[in-house]
Amino acid sequence: MKAEQILMIALCGLAFGTLTACNEGKGDAAAQQQAMPPLRVSVVKVVRQDVELKSTWFGTLRGVEQAEIRPQVTGRLIRQVYRDGSMCEKGEVLFEIDPVTYEAAVEQAEGNLAAAKATKMQALAARERSEQDVKRYAALIKTGAVSEKTYTDAQQTLKEAQATYEQAEASIKQAEAALKNAQIDLDRTKIRAPFKGLASKSTASIGDLITANGGVLTEMSSIDPIRVDFSVPSKQILGRLIDGNVDVKTGQMGGLGKFELILEDGTVFEERGTIQSVDSEVSRSTGSVNFIGYIPNPGLKLRSGMAVRVRGTTDNVSNAILVPVRSVLSSMNHRTILVVDKNNTPRRIDVQLGDTIVMDMPDGKGGMAPLDMQIVTGTVKPIEESLKEIGYDNPAEAPVIVEGGTMAAQYSKMNELMKAKGATTGFATVIPSPFVYSKPVSTTPSITAKQS
Repeated sequence: MKAEQILMIALCGLAFGTLTACNEGKGDAAAQQQAMPPLRVSVVKVVRQDVELKSTWFGTLRGVEQAEIRPQVTGRLIRQVYRDGSMCEKGEVLFEIDPVTYEAAVEQAEGNLAAAKATKMQALAARERSEQDVKRYAALIKTGAVSEKTYTDAQQTLKEAQATYEQAEASIKQAEAALKNAQIDLDRTKIRAPFKGLASKSTASIGDLITANGGVLTEMSSIDPIRVDFSVPSKQILGRLIDGNVDVKTGQMGGLGKFELILEDGTVFEERGTIQSVDSEVSRSTGSVNFIGYIPNPGLKLRSGMAVRVRGTTDNVSNAILVPVRSVLSSMNHRTILVVDKNNTPRRIDVQLGDTIVMDMPDGKGGMAPLDMQIVTGTVKPIEESLKEIGYDNPAEAPVIVEGGTMAAQYSKMNELMKAKGATTGFATVIPSPFVYSKPVSTTPSITAKQS
């Protein structure tokens, strides 16, 4: 049998004796007080303050602009201009493909254009001669110097000359388009950066024959600012969605403020980010909404592909009541806290749990240590009213039992039972002392460590 169970049996027996003495009018207060010895407990004063509710979500970093660099023409790679992993400016040459074939194509297209222009000049001259013939025959036909057939043939020749001229103009446009395409292909032998960003390691070697739209030569990523993609459960932003706190034109959600980035080693990144857009729908598979945020990246310390955690404020609670998480007692579906009243008797208050946050609390050594704190509200009445009933007009003066709460809860039940039987004195009391919290140190001894 555990020591705690033995003590509980003893307490129950003492309480029964005390209640019997009260009912029979025997024994004095001192005897009753000795029946249940004071219990030593550790306490922390209730904290009442405005609280920002924060949540953490998993995210992935990627470039604001991110692209795979592929060749657009076929040829042998003759040069890699950039250094692997370096920052490249927009338009900077990354690779060069042998341009000889494409230079020849440009020269041929230029020749074809010149020939088309010459053909146009010939067609223009032929059309002008035909126009003169038609004008001359039109005057002579009135005098009978030329036949009707000669005049008609001249008109037909003019139409044919006009068609030849228009065809020559079309050929010029075709030749100009061919020259432009040849010049574009020639320019594409120099593969350039589409934006300013980091270029990754090249996957090709000098001398490789690369084909148009073939394999990826390298990847580029614009990472200052850097983009973070993360998902938020819809229930955490449901209020904002219902209140219309999302700009449907820009996709931005108001009220979330800036967010923090927690790196894989647990450190918080020096810069804070802002929400850029919110997805238009809730994922059917995860019940979450996708977010996109941007965060400054001085010194390019963050890189694409890194796994991070995003911590942001989801709500604000005014005058929240907070107690240490470990001070909350659970029994079936009930949650309670125990407060020491002015007579040093433990008093139970039923509570409903809210969010959990981390707060810096005194560590008893002049410093501060992080402690998990629970937001609580009263289930039957506001906690402020319950505290006032036991003598604390200011909630921040009420001491909540953190250690020794299980036994103190039994003391509280004994006291309630004694009151129900009409007792006015001899209640079980506690001896409160300040709770000192130390930040836990995680150490795991090595199994393979040699014994010295």
